[in-house]
Amino acid sequence: MYQHQLVTEHFYKYQVWYFQILGAWRLPIWATKRQRRFHSIRFGFGLVILCTMLLLFALELVNNISRMRHILKVFFMFATEMSCMTKLMHLKLKSRKLADLVQMMRSEQFATRGDEERRILESARVTVVKMRNFYGVSSFCTASLILLVPCFAGYEELPLTMYEVCDIQGRICYGLQYLFHTVCLLPTCVLNITYDSEAFALLCFLRAQLQVLVLRMEKLGHVTHPQDNERIARELRDCARHFNSIVQLKDLVELFIKVPGSVNLMCSVLVLVSNLFDMSTISIANGEGIYMTKTCIYQLVMLWQIFIICYASNQVTVHSSRLCHGIYSAQWTGWNRTNRKMILLMMQRFDSPMYLRTLNPTFTFSLEAFGSIVNCSYSYFALLKRVNS
Repeated sequence: MYQHQLVTEHFYKYQVWYFQILGAWRLPIWATKRQRRFHSIRFGFGLVILCTMLLLFALELVNNISRMRHILKVFFMFATEMSCMTKLMHLKLKSRKLADLVQMMRSEQFATRGDEERRILESARVTVVKMRNFYGVSSFCTASLILLVPCFAGYEELPLTMYEVCDIQGRICYGLQYLFHTVCLLPTCVLNITYDSEAFALLCFLRAQLQVLVLRMEKLGHVTHPQDNERIARELRDCARHFNSIVQLKDLVELFIKVPGSVNLMCSVLVLVSNLFDMSTISIANGEGIYMTKTCIYQLVMLWQIFIICYASNQVTVHSSRLCHGIYSAQWTGWNRTNRKMILLMMQRFDSPMYLRTLNPTFTFSLEAFGSIVNCSYSYFALLKRVNS
């Protein structure tokens, strides 16, 4: 049991730690009043930063409503910060239920039995850690590049296209606004990294539990003695309980992903269209190579951000569809009538694969959704380019 909790910690430990720093994750029951007070202050500080950023982006949009390229430059980060605001508020409002998600993952009902099951969970853990590190490094590199671009432009513009509260020609004003942009950008960048990597980790854990269930059903074995039917009946009931636990876990994972993930998909369309249009207007011959590099890298990170959630959700659907085949692969032909009826009921229950749904119940997080987002973004870009020309 202790080994299971140790391995499971890798699926959420650092992400929950950062959520608590932001004040968005529920504190443990034994937390003191002072800790709770600082917890609320940290959340308020983060909320003020995001609200200030969104207000400055909105003012910049209003002041430059007739300049198409400038508006799209504002959308470059405005849509991203809208997604961050949704993630922060969702974590805060649903913190009680989401804390139960972690406790459920650590519980004995998801503990592994035997080397094969441990290898399945370990493989999922390694995948999660590698993806988290890759996504974190690539996102930090993108954020650093955004902050460094003004250095190549002679400090004539700020990293983010938002309303300027004072004339940036003055050194002090420029330095203060640059510091404000840095303070705003880096925490929201880390929030994106932690939230998206945690969503991926939860989906991988869910997929691993489905693989474990398939393995257990395939190894139910055949009947050689009358007592084997009693053993198989116990194991079938245990598999049914495990599946019910997986369904409860899936509902909590869907709660974690549903609202922020849906908003992220909508905002990603704006970001992808803005980046595509910006890339089509940049000329490397005019010395804008660094801007092209920044935009391309940001575009790739945004695509990766959408892909990891859609891919992991698609894997859950694929592995849940294999449950029927898994139980049918057991050597059930020699079982008694009661056990055969039981697996028939279980196969009817397993017949519907698990889907992680968006705010639109007819639209799920899947590879098809990822392809649809990319196609939709390119269609909007082509239309915008044609109208603007």
